[in-house]
Amino acid sequence: MIVKNIAVSIYMLFLSLFSFFCRLFGLKKRVLIVASFPENTTAILNEMKRLNYYPETICFHTERVQFDQEKLDFVTFLPNNLASKWKLIYYLNTSKVILVDNYYPELAAVSFKPSVECIQLWHANGALKQFGWEDNSILERSATDKKRFKAVYKRFLKVVVGSDEMGEIFKRSFLLSDSQLLKLGVPRTDIYFDKALQQQKRTEWRNRFQANDKKVVLYAPTFRDNELAEAKLAMDFKLMEESLGNDYLLVLKLHPAVKVDVQSLNSDFIVNVDKNVALEELLAAVDILITDYSSIPFEFALFNRPIFFFSYDLEKYDKERGLLKNYRQVIPGPISKTTEELIQQMKTTTPNDNLVAFSKKWNKYSDGHASERIVSYMKELLEEAK
Repeated sequence: MIVKNIAVSIYMLFLSLFSFFCRLFGLKKRVLIVASFPENTTAILNEMKRLNYYPETICFHTERVQFDQEKLDFVTFLPNNLASKWKLIYYLNTSKVILVDNYYPELAAVSFKPSVECIQLWHANGALKQFGWEDNSILERSATDKKRFKAVYKRFLKVVVGSDEMGEIFKRSFLLSDSQLLKLGVPRTDIYFDKALQQQKRTEWRNRFQANDKKVVLYAPTFRDNELAEAKLAMDFKLMEESLGNDYLLVLKLHPAVKVDVQSLNSDFIVNVDKNVALEELLAAVDILITDYSSIPFEFALFNRPIFFFSYDLEKYDKERGLLKNYRQVIPGPISKTTEELIQQMKTTTPNDNLVAFSKKWNKYSDGHASERIVSYMKELLEEAK
């Protein structure tokens, strides 16, 4: 651990020195995007394309994130890897508008000029897990790490929010103030307000699943570190099939690192979706969602369909990772800890008003026009640039 901390410190020192040199260059009316997830960035770039708004735009992205580069031909896409960090530092120092969607340690090496705005888009429109300064693991980190975390949070001059609740979470997690919240809505949710597109997706995916008259149940659990070693899930799939197989189809959307042997299970009941299939492609076809601590319910709630929380390791996960203090009160569906309990809930639970209230609360500013408002905000910033 000591060796790692020293290596990180040396790395950050070199980045800081190079960043100081890059500050000698002037600012450009440029949009710089640093993306670890495709959804928000894609929504914003598509809106820029729709509006024929083409400022110089650079997008650094991780290897697993793919964009339609032929369609988005006005964007220069660059890989965000170790070899490209020097380019990233240069563009961070010379771009007027910067959009990020995650925690990037390189931000700690940069001191933005007064007219630069770095906007945190984040990659989810709600949160059940604690993150940032509220993450339980922070307590075990070194003083140097904590200092770097705070330096990165300080670079988030604005944060886009879809609700007042998420705004409060961002304030605690990133040590922000009210004035730093942009209540513009979450771009990734815009797609769900296109009713014609959602009906098309529902028909397309139900046909692919060969669902016929069955209800489609999506099981999308949160990734847990131990699953890399154990390579198994807590749900009893055979019991699910025996109890629900006649009326339901179970669709699995798992983390790419988790490998489950579904070949031994009845393929007429279980569909294991390819890791490259985007979540927003599937949700319209889903009748029931089963999850635990993920942010998917905040999007799925827009469809006003039942959500069940298979939180079999609730106390353990809360202790190790950290959940919202009022997790049980926030979620819009029942909690189960065994497959038997989950099945019973699915058979007996009736719709309630909690789901509608949950969606209104957590999607308050997301109305299908979030991307449009963000592009308009970016345009104002660039036009102010000197």
